[in-house]
Amino acid sequence: MSFRNYSQTSPERPNLGTLAMLLTQAGNVVESVFNQLGTPPPARNQQLQSLYERMESFELQPRQDKQADLTIRQGQVAIEEQLVEHADTALRQAVYVKFIHDKHLPPQSTPAPTAAYEHYMQEMITALMLANRHLAMLEVLKNLEGKHYGVRAAQGGHAKNKQPSSKMTSQLIRTMVKGMLYNKPVLANSNKTEVADTMATRIYKANREFEMLDITNINDLKHEVRELLFDFANIGNRSNRRQTDRERLGHILRHSFPSRDTEEARQMDVDAARTTGRIEGVRTALALQLKQRFGALPRSAIETLETTGDMDQLQIYLERLTEARSVDDVIQNSQ
Repeated sequence: MSFRNYSQTSPERPNLGTLAMLLTQAGNVVESVFNQLGTPPPARNQQLQSLYERMESFELQPRQDKQADLTIRQGQVAIEEQLVEHADTALRQAVYVKFIHDKHLPPQSTPAPTAAYEHYMQEMITALMLANRHLAMLEVLKNLEGKHYGVRAAQGGHAKNKQPSSKMTSQLIRTMVKGMLYNKPVLANSNKTEVADTMATRIYKANREFEMLDITNINDLKHEVRELLFDFANIGNRSNRRQTDRERLGHILRHSFPSRDTEEARQMDVDAARTTGRIEGVRTALALQLKQRFGALPRSAIETLETTGDMDQLQIYLERLTEARSVDDVIQNSQ
């Protein structure tokens, strides 16, 4: 059973590139789970084939995993049980990506995508996100066993070097936007939503190639860029802040970001599914561990966790948790 199908795009089926990415990322999840568990190659193939066949016979229904309760129970026996639970769920969802591809998508020779085709592609993306979420939980639990926690699966085992902090990321984005306005001043007087859409897409595409920033969601980036455009436009015009805010709100209500039904947009969705799923899983596990160790979390700690989208920063929190005596020992001075 192989996940490495449809490695090229074609004029007849431009979505093949997205399918290739989905299958490749699902394969990365499978490999990472088996590596975490130390499963030998012969047993890997047998387990994957068994999962696939059980889906064919409707014995397994992976859609039910969407309601899975992500919790961490203390104690060696409980941790071992959860390792199995999260590993199984991550594998099921990864295999489900392949299963949907094989059983529900039309053949390559079919003309333009149908509504059903688009629906199943989105279901594959959802399954990938859930698989990554449970993979992240699996890695956290392995860390609790005393092993080093690493976030390397999404790049084939090679983690990025230290990422900029959230504050630094915002500063760099601000600098990029300011530079684009400087190089093309006419943009300052153009529709800010359209300009923000174009700028954010350029930044996101460049970041995918050079990995400068830790950007997990292009839609959030678009909103951030639009706010920066308003800020730059109002520099030196602070006399009537209320009027400025009304104009900003009025523009936002009248203009929404365009929905792009393109291959590139789908590939961005795949990237987000992979990254967001892992971040969400680690963040959930960390919050549960803090609550179990120290009781109800203060609002400041909850807000810090909810706004932390950097995997390296979450890893630092996890490493601190081992010897922490309070919530502050984990989260204070984190930025």
